[in-house]
Amino acid sequence: MNRFTQTLAAGALLAATPVVHALDWGVVLQEESEYTTNSARTTDDEVEEWVHQPGIQLQAVHNGPAVDLDVDYEIVREIYQQDVFDDENVAAGTADLVWRVMPERLDFLANHSRTQSTIRSIEVFTPDNREETVVTTAGPVLKFNPRGQDSIEFQYQWGDRASEDTEDDAITHEMTARYGWVFSPTNALTFEAIQRQVQYDNSIIPDLEYTIGQATWDRTTRNVVYSFQGGYTEVERTDLDDVDGFTFDISIDWEPLPGDQVEFNVAREIRDDPISLRSGRFGDELFFPVDSDLGEVFTNNRASLTWEKALNERTSFRFVAQYDEEDYEDALRDNERVGYTLNLTRELSRTLTLQVGVGYDERDYDDEGDGNDTVRANFDLTWQASPRLQLALGARTEDRESDTTGTGREYDESVGFVRISYALRQMPVRPAR
Repeated sequence: MNRFTQTLAAGALLAATPVVHALDWGVVLQEESEYTTNSARTTDDEVEEWVHQPGIQLQAVHNGPAVDLDVDYEIVREIYQQDVFDDENVAAGTADLVWRVMPERLDFLANHSRTQSTIRSIEVFTPDNREETVVTTAGPVLKFNPRGQDSIEFQYQWGDRASEDTEDDAITHEMTARYGWVFSPTNALTFEAIQRQVQYDNSIIPDLEYTIGQATWDRTTRNVVYSFQGGYTEVERTDLDDVDGFTFDISIDWEPLPGDQVEFNVAREIRDDPISLRSGRFGDELFFPVDSDLGEVFTNNRASLTWEKALNERTSFRFVAQYDEEDYEDALRDNERVGYTLNLTRELSRTLTLQVGVGYDERDYDDEGDGNDTVRANFDLTWQASPRLQLALGARTEDRESDTTGTGREYDESVGFVRISYALRQMPVRPAR
């Protein structure tokens, strides 16, 4: 079964779950054609060409007494006029299933994600440097209520991580014991003990065994949601030194005024796979590209700030700042990245919307003696011609400068595009997360 068929099968399998009886789903057909001034993103010998991307979007949402289901996939065929790259199908998306087998006693959870990213993030992102990572997890959760709203949970999660081009496929087994201490509906403390095994198919990559202990305090007030997590992680590696350290994850969501939203997060984790490889996005949608060719333990320090504000009934903006650092134990791949984006959206009329954005990111690869700065700008004009038909046109430009010349890691590219979308069935209204 090829990967295109696997994606369709994953969505169809979840959507066909027999206990789902009020499924809301949608299908959108689209065609996007873009004209690029530098298809291969090279420093010299730039190739101008049309790239056509017909595709389909599939969504399904259900929230019921027995089942919660959320499927969101997009499948695209990339067609290159000058054959700079081979034509191919690419897909990205996520599917989540919660089946309450025995309400308040036994749940079954399943998740599937397909993400496009870079093989080597220091290199230019093109189809030749693109990796598809598929992550699937599934398993039961057994629940008990010892007193009041408190809960005790025992969870097993089987996982499969598969990469299309690199040799870092793995099977995971994770056991979690969890105690939830509920002080009130808006105030709770959770303790977790986690044992995780990572078994790599490639014998060169050492197998891993994680032991994690952590506590999380969740607190909700009228306009602020807090989450503070702290813990300790130890990783045993076959034939290599153990890795251990303190970890934390702090999130604050604040709504200072109606129409305003501020989200802040700072975290430190010990991992062997970048967290963005589970996001279910295409490579050009990721804030930072990541190395996806490693089965290497690293410490990930990251922080983000998002500010969304409605300036008036028709105008809003969104500002994002992110910091991400990966400190590898053995591989000489340490990197540090910081980036900013600002997007302004204006409803010109009831059916016409303009979106303008700018972005900047800086990446340093100290172990490899290189780094790069990238500046981006874009605009999109979207016309909702009818409830089912949408037309859009726009342009974007990107300029990347490398600290080391002559590496082929510098380029500039300008793109103009036109897109038409038709909803065979209207997309469902997705629940707030």
